[in-house]
Amino acid sequence: MPTAVLVLASAPSKLPFYLVGGGLAAWAVILAAIGLSRPGFPGTRGRARAVMGVSALLVAGTVGAAIATASKPKHEAAAAKGGPAAAPAKGAPAGSTVKLAADPGGQLRYDTKSLTAKAGTVTIDFTNQSPITHNVTIEAAGKTIGATKTIASAVTTASVALKPGTYTFFCSVDAHRAAGMLGTLKVS
Repeated sequence: MPTAVLVLASAPSKLPFYLVGGGLAAWAVILAAIGLSRPGFPGTRGRARAVMGVSALLVAGTVGAAIATASKPKHEAAAAKGGPAAAPAKGAPAGSTVKLAADPGGQLRYDTKSLTAKAGTVTIDFTNQSPITHNVTIEAAGKTIGATKTIASAVTTASVALKPGTYTFFCSVDAHRAAGMLGTLKVS
């Protein structure tokens, strides 16, 4: 069986979310149209409760469908299973350990913008004392190589097999990277 088919089969279908979310959007448009054309809408307390009840059910259904059909990025899914996001290559030479910390005050930055490591298995010891969730994602040429778990007020570790070169490390949570939470990792 082709790999693409296996990947698609293992991913949860987003169809329930689209159906319930579409129903919620249609309900909102219908209510707006009726409300604009009829000043006394919904009229009675019973109708008002019915409108609120249907609205609440559609919102709850949409949120439930979003949660049920959500998928995690590959590096977070691997980290959630308790293993490293990217397993080091078998027989990889000894590398080094780098320490990195998020700003404990909640600013969107790491404690350094540059790290150096030896080629081989590089271990990232990441400390985030902030209540804001952060992670460390390693990227080369636009491709994610590995990442730590996304944590808040905790410590985590990830190991990745890295060849000599220059890599980018960044926080992949929301727009943290765009806000400047990134740096350069030089491996020699």
